[in-house]
Amino acid sequence: MSICWYCHWGWAKPVMDIYDEALAKLDGNYSPLNFGPAHIVWEDENFETHHVQFCIDHFDEYGYNLTDHERSVVMESLEKMAKLPEEQRCIEPPDYDGVHPEDYPPTVEVVRR
Repeated sequence: MSICWYCHWGWAKPVMDIYDEALAKLDGNYSPLNFGPAHIVWEDENFETHHVQFCIDHFDEYGYNLTDHERSVVMESLEKMAKLPEEQRCIEPPDYDGVHPEDYPPTVEVVRR
């Protein structure tokens, strides 16, 4: 059984700041972030550049059910993630064993979602 490192420790503060800003603009409605065209990033916690860019590149294919405001906020969150250096987004230790997150503490400030 695998244990999610981000679920145990949390996200890097700059990542959480982007999410929280978007969430505030959506009046607390997390559905457009977590279940829309950016779900690979926000819900699945895939913060690597290629995942962020995939969501940007395919945004129109999966964002059809969002309002214009929601589309704008979600896209802005992805663009901000793309500008954040990957080493500030992807903080799970590369040698994490997938089972014992307590043995792999974060080396930067993290915030629980």
